[in-house]
Amino acid sequence: MGRAAALHGAELLRRGFTVDQVVHDYGDVCQSVTALAVEQKEPISADEFRTLNRCLDNAIADAVASFGSAHQTSIDRQTETLQQRLAVFADEHRRLMDIAIQSFTAIRTGNIGISGATGTVLAHSLEELRSLTDRTLPDINLASPRAKAVSN
Repeated sequence: MGRAAALHGAELLRRGFTVDQVVHDYGDVCQSVTALAVEQKEPISADEFRTLNRCLDNAIADAVASFGSAHQTSIDRQTETLQQRLAVFADEHRRLMDIAIQSFTAIRTGNIGISGATGTVLAHSLEELRSLTDRTLPDINLASPRAKAVSN
């Protein structure tokens, strides 16, 4: 029963259930068993009910433990993905900033006009920086496990 409950807990996480729903799922099993016994006019002794409750308690513990473990694994994967996205963002940001700074430095010397090729490179790198931020940060925020925890 423990293995089945553990698999059940992990499956409920995969389907988007909360730990509260996992626990209530087993409460529903108890209610269903007792309702079926009443419907079938089959008495349940106190010992049988205690055994059922003990089994369900153990199943709840196994399901919740598996749910929590699978949840942590999911968060760890999301964190790793987020770190990879941030690394790519940082590299691209750094590259564009270097281009913008070099262009600005060349223009600041006074020998190169802002309306020439160097000014165009500066404007282009600044536009790309804005575009990089606009398209990347929302994706990174959505990928953040913390952002998902706050939205749930």
